[in-house]
Formats: sequence, C-alpha cells, structure tokens
Amino acid sequence: MAKNPFMHYVPDFEKEAEDFLRKYECADAIDTPRPIPIRDIATRLMSLDIVDTEYLSFDGSVQGAIAFTRGIIDVYDWSTEQNIGYEVYHPTIFVDADILNLGRANNTLAHECFHWWRHRNYFNFKRTHENGAEFAFRCNNRISQFGSLLGGEWSNEDKMEWQAKTIAPKILMPRNAFRSKVDATYRQLTGDNKNICKRAVTSTVLDIVSGFFEVSKQSAAIRMLELGYPEAEEYCGTENTNNRRTQTANRARSTAKYHLRPITPVQAFELYCTNDLLKAALDTGAFHFTEGYFIFNDDKYLHMNASGKRVLTPYTKEHLPECALDFSVRLVSDSLMHSQTSIMYRSDSIFKEESSFEANTQNTELFNKAKDFEKKLQRSQAKTITPATWMKRRMEEENWYEYTFEERTKLDKMHYSRVQGGTHKFTMRPLVAMGVGLSLDLSEMEEVLRLGGMAFQDGDREQEAYKYLFTAFYGKGIDECNDFLEAVNVPTLGTQQRK
Repeated sequence: MAKNPFMHYVPDFEKEAEDFLRKYECADAIDTPRPIPIRDIATRLMSLDIVDTEYLSFDGSVQGAIAFTRGIIDVYDWSTEQNIGYEVYHPTIFVDADILNLGRANNTLAHECFHWWRHRNYFNFKRTHENGAEFAFRCNNRISQFGSLLGGEWSNEDKMEWQAKTIAPKILMPRNAFRSKVDATYRQLTGDNKNICKRAVTSTVLDIVSGFFEVSKQSAAIRMLELGYPEAEEYCGTENTNNRRTQTANRARSTAKYHLRPITPVQAFELYCTNDLLKAALDTGAFHFTEGYFIFNDDKYLHMNASGKRVLTPYTKEHLPECALDFSVRLVSDSLMHSQTSIMYRSDSIFKEESSFEANTQNTELFNKAKDFEKKLQRSQAKTITPATWMKRRMEEENWYEYTFEERTKLDKMHYSRVQGGTHKFTMRPLVAMGVGLSLDLSEMEEVLRLGGMAFQDGDREQEAYKYLFTAFYGKGIDECNDFLEAVNVPTLGTQQRK
C-alpha cells in the first residue's frame, strides 16, 4: 500500500503555530499581543460549524471532536444515560458542553482547527485511496496524553493528535507576543521596586495574561514555563479555570434527536405499554391515529376523504406541533465493533433508530388539552342496562343485521342471538370485537365494560393491546385490527377462522 503523502511532519512547533496565524489573517498577532479570534477563524475562514451544546462523554474525558466529512458522532444523552448518535452533514467542530471556561473552550477550538488545517487531507486520501472509514477525530484527553503506543510506536493518528495538543496553546499564545505581554505585566506590577521578587506577583501576572489572551490560567502557566519563566512552574500542575462540571440534574437533554417522526402502530404500542405519559394521553380518547401520527381529534385537524377515511387536513400538515404527539427518534449504536474509546470515529459504525416519547413541552400541553377533551366526552349513562343491551341499542341505531354483525365482528350467530337477548354476560374479548365493529371510541368502550363490571387492566399486555385499538385503530375494520394483534402476539378477535 502506498504511503500516505499527506502525513504532516512538524519540525518546529513554534514556527508551525506562527504559520497557522499567517494563514488565517493573524500575522500581526505573532509579535503584537492580542487575543486570537479562534472562533471566527473556525466559522468564517474555515467554514466549520461549531456544536457546543452536546456532552461528548459521561465522564468529561472527551473534550472535543472534529468531523472532516458527514458521519455520526457519539454524544452522551443524560436524559437516557446512554450514548446516542449525532448526525453531521458538514465539517463540524464539537466542544464538550461541560467546558464552561472560555479559555478551555478556545484551546479546544484551536486544537480542532489545527486538525482541520493540517490533517483533513490525510483522511481524504485514506477514504479515496484506501477505503478508510475514519472521518473524525475524538480528542480524548486520556488517550492523547499517552498515545496508543501499539508495538512500541505511535500510530499516525497518535502523532497527529499530539501535534494538535501541543500546538493549540502556541497558536493562542504566540511566543513573541506572549513574552512581550508577560514582561510588560511584570513591569506594571513591580515598577521600580527592586524589593518585590517576580515570584510574589506571578499569580497575578497569570490572571492578567490568561484573561488577555483568553486562555486558562494553567495553560498560561505552562506557556510561561516553556518560554523561560520558572516562577510559573508551581501553577502548571493544577487547573485553576473554575470550570466545575454541570450538575447532572441540570444537564440538558441531547438535541441529537429527530422530532415529530412518523411511527408505526406496533412501535407506538411497545412505547404505550411502558410509557406512563403516552398511555395516559392515548387513554383520554382524544387522539386519532392516521398517516403515522396521533392527531388531536378535532375537525380542524382531521377530515373525511372520499373513501370515508379520516386523514390530515392541509392545515395539520403545516402545523403538526400544534396537534400531533411528538415521537422522537435517536440513533443508538448497533455494532459490536463500535468503540467510544478509540481516537477516531468511523463511518462504518452501525446505528439503529430507536423511538421514544418524552415529557417535553409539546406533549405536556397536548396531554393537558386531551384531559379537558376527555371530561367533555364523558356522558352519564344508565347504570341499570347490561353491556348486551347497550350493544343492541347501538346496533339498532346503525341498522345492523345478523350478516352485518358476523362480517364486522368476526363473531358467530350464537353471539348475535345473545346480544339480542340482552341478558348474556359477555367476557371482554367478544365485547371488544363488537366495539371494533361498531367503531366505538375509547370512552364508549370503557363505559360498556364498566356496565359489565370490567375495565382494561394496566400491565396486562393483552388488555392493553385491546384498549390501544380504540385510539391507534379507531374506525379501522376488524381485519386490520387483527393484523396488528397478530404482529404483537396477542389473541385476535372473533370466533371465525381467519382466511
């Protein structure tokens, strides 16, 4: 295999940092002290996106990352306590959301910018000539400190990471300009008083210089020691950036999710069985499932098409957040080879989509609206009638005959005769079959069961599936409902053998 011609060798790190500044419109900053506008360099001159709202690891070990091309970056979602995928479509720098100190954030940006300047062509060559799958650097402070040292030698990736780690502070604090500022600050603090030793004011010098160059105090101390100021050595070993990590309870949810995604009835049912908020929302009977969404049951949002099916109105399609329950999708690693500790992100890592339903503002507001809807739907009905009598009255209103009953419920003639008698004590399953055939809504079905001393029991998967039919499959025929029941391994409705 041909040697990669873009493996960059750096003979002089100081000069390399100065070349970077010349390249990106900061040549004057080599000798004249001023802060380096590293964020502006990244966004305006390099055309990179910056994401600083995501947590790149659960323990703070990953402080930055850069994606050279499109791909999926691992981020940590504190709401689910798991790594999920953040898909990028454009070269992007990631700065860990726990980095609250400006100096540390700037150092991470400079680190990733150096990767972009000197290393992106190496990976472009690997991708086009060697079928390389690496598309992004994971800047793990534990890996970069020691390197992988495979076989006693650093890999090319280790060498590139070391270059970026070492040169980033030199970009932010160019040697000539930095010395000039440090010397001027010492003079300012000691003046003509020869009795004041430099060590006594070094901490203050570091405060002033680190603030001026917008770097951390520790980074400024290390830079001073490198450039011949031994007084700074005692400040090199501790981090004085006042960058306490965000308390877990205050960490924001990851935004690496796709919201208002269509969902299948089977996917929604699995969530319905385990998610209390979704169960409570659908159990109000206020939502109708159509075209992949649970829509608030209102003529403003749903209308009947020519075939008699309830579909989304044009208004709804443009205003889904107003009326649709929000199912989000996150990307979860589905590969045994996927690693969150290696120095590189790979494009061949496999992620699968995982649906979720969260108590966000949209879902909470719609739930409150649905509870009001539920109260308005509740109707007082005579408590003396039986479920059979209730069903008989409704069938008479719908002009049902024996053949209608058999076709729409998949129940036999004996069940029809028992309904006509009005006194038979039906079990839940045939009543549910009749409810589906009559297109009862959830509140009506629950009223029928109540008349018979029954209710859908939470935690009973079979009964939860039957209850779910009156929201997700409201108005659907018995065959479509039975297809769903088969898909979730629940007994189907009716006594007739399915064809």
